[in-house]
Amino acid sequence: MKIIDYLKAKYGVMKPTTILLAEAKSFGIPYPLAQGWLRKYGGVSITPDMSAMLYQNLNKMVLNDHPNKTSAILGLKVLRHGRINFENLPKADSSEFLECSAWKRLRIQAFEKYGNKCQCCGASPQDGVRLNVDHIQPRKLFPELALSLDNLQILCSDCNHGKGNWSMSDWRQNAQA
Repeated sequence: MKIIDYLKAKYGVMKPTTILLAEAKSFGIPYPLAQGWLRKYGGVSITPDMSAMLYQNLNKMVLNDHPNKTSAILGLKVLRHGRINFENLPKADSSEFLECSAWKRLRIQAFEKYGNKCQCCGASPQDGVRLNVDHIQPRKLFPELALSLDNLQILCSDCNHGKGNWSMSDWRQNAQA
């Protein structure tokens, strides 16, 4: 989905004229808005990371009773009702999700970003372990973050199994130390 399509769905108009600061930040649009901002950014496709950031930013506005709370709720409805659709993905908590191309591409990005070793114990394939890409915040509880690179870490099978989907331990700082 493109930014313009999100705004059209949110505001129910053909030519949106405004965007919240939280939305602009999520989409990488400079704020305050400059003339021609929609022409320049409207055709940009919303990535899974943008969608996850938008969800978090709008949710904060609602929880903090922000003056633009109503507008934030409208944005959340667009996100929640599946109008942002990444390649008709299976549900994030389904086993089919792990076979979809968007997830497979994101897994490679996670290995490129974090390396080829467990971020909890430091084991690598040279040690005879199998590595997994783990969702820090579990897919079942946070399906909107299933395709967010910032929600991923590399764990060996043992550490990943031990963490399970009940823990939200983030071991990425361990790997940097």
